Amino acid sequence: MKRHQTPCYREIQTQQLLNKIFLGTMSGTSYDGIDVCAMLVDSEIKLLHFASYKYPAKLRKEIAQVIEHQTLSLQHYSHLNFHIGMAFAKAINNFIVHHKITKSQISALGLSGQTLWHQPQGKYPFSIQAGDPRVVSKKCEVNVVSDFRNDHIQLGGEGAPLVPAFHHQIFASDEQSRLILNIGGIANYSFLEQSQEFTGSDAGPGNALLDAYCQKYLNCQFDKNGLMARKGCIHLSSLKVMLEHPFFKKRHPKSTGKEVFNLPFIPKTLLKQKPENILATLTELSALTISQSIKKKTKLVNEIIVCGGGINNIFLMERIGYYASIPLCSSDRFGFPPQSIEAMAFGWLAAQRVSEIPLKVGNKSGLLGVTTKFKS
Repeated sequence: MKRHQTPCYREIQTQQLLNKIFLGTMSGTSYDGIDVCAMLVDSEIKLLHFASYKYPAKLRKEIAQVIEHQTLSLQHYSHLNFHIGMAFAKAINNFIVHHKITKSQISALGLSGQTLWHQPQGKYPFSIQAGDPRVVSKKCEVNVVSDFRNDHIQLGGEGAPLVPAFHHQIFASDEQSRLILNIGGIANYSFLEQSQEFTGSDAGPGNALLDAYCQKYLNCQFDKNGLMARKGCIHLSSLKVMLEHPFFKKRHPKSTGKEVFNLPFIPKTLLKQKPENILATLTELSALTISQSIKKKTKLVNEIIVCGGGINNIFLMERIGYYASIPLCSSDRFGFPPQSIEAMAFGWLAAQRVSEIPLKVGNKSGLLGVTTKFKS
């Protein structure tokens, strides 16, 4: 008679993970790189690994030029679609190797792609992402779910932000309402009601204008900790001009992107000022418009949970806190690093699509994402 052998911990862990790992990726409106995460999506959501990878400098410059100049030929799009797909594939494969993930453990990968143009309004609303899912699927040998934004638009949504449903999944509480603020190139928020209802919207620029100015004129990627902006004075007339933009007057929910908040958005009179004054003014614009967007919600919560790369701009956080008049805390407190949340959201969205779970968009529900199956 064979003696029963108890599997070791590593074997049990492998069995539990088999076909339950989802990978999520994100390259946002800052287009500074590609975030990749591995997560479990079961009765509870667990982040296993997270890492960020920089875009090749040449490719990043190409992306910036397309978004800044707002022109793109079909040939150039095909070029970018392939090379951004290759950049994603390289980042994902490096991630898989580094964290010793077996590809047979991966159920699917949620691919954000790189947004080049986002226009959810008008007669023919659309959102254009580059990063060919067929390239990613073939190079990484995994099933890929992509093009979430256009499905969201087809259901009557804005195509962005896509994260409120995921925020609800990981942050919702039966005891209190919660407000989640995500600050990337564009800032957005999710309001999670105690009743389990949730809403979300873009607020306006987060880091977009600050980073664009630093990269174009100061030969640096960003204003670290907001140190330069802290030394400056606000150019009030320029701030007033920027606040008059129609986006800030639109009702929520609404969405936007770098096709609006880019270098040409900055008034020429402001660009003639000292760098520290320019950065102080752009910081104030972000802080003020974010705070105005969430003003009514802050009366219903005790704190604001912040995620996204913008949390590292200490001066911006202080200015938002000043206007919001309630404490800001990091998503780290809930076990999720601020930079990981959006990549996790795409992993979770992939899991919903694979499981054929419809998501609510306004008054409608439907499946989000298109699946590209790996063909060996």
